[in-house]
Amino acid sequence: MITRKVIQTLYKRYRKLPESPDCLDMPLLFECAAKHNIKIDMDSTVDSLVIGSIDPASPFHRIPLERIHAIVPFEEWVAIVLHSSIIFLNRKSPRVSIHVRTEEPTIWERIKNFFRRN
Repeated sequence: MITRKVIQTLYKRYRKLPESPDCLDMPLLFECAAKHNIKIDMDSTVDSLVIGSIDPASPFHRIPLERIHAIVPFEEWVAIVLHSSIIFLNRKSPRVSIHVRTEEPTIWERIKNFFRRN
């Protein structure tokens, strides 16, 4: 089961990009997420991962390979970790779940908000 703590751990563990996109476990992605019609587009100016099960109008449909931090398998899902979001692809169906990281307010923003309320 993927919990909030697991998601936070993924962001912390994979905060840096790999040395090159070749270091990513692409065969795992193609094996585990076959129902998502995944393709690698190397014909455009930037090599991209195209996920067919995501609407083409979505910003998560086409992802530059140089922006992917990691590909992590789970029992029921495969996670594609990016800097500020994680795309979860279901192994058994074309279901997709996306987590977008929200930034915590800085200490100064919290102090300002405290005084605005009072």
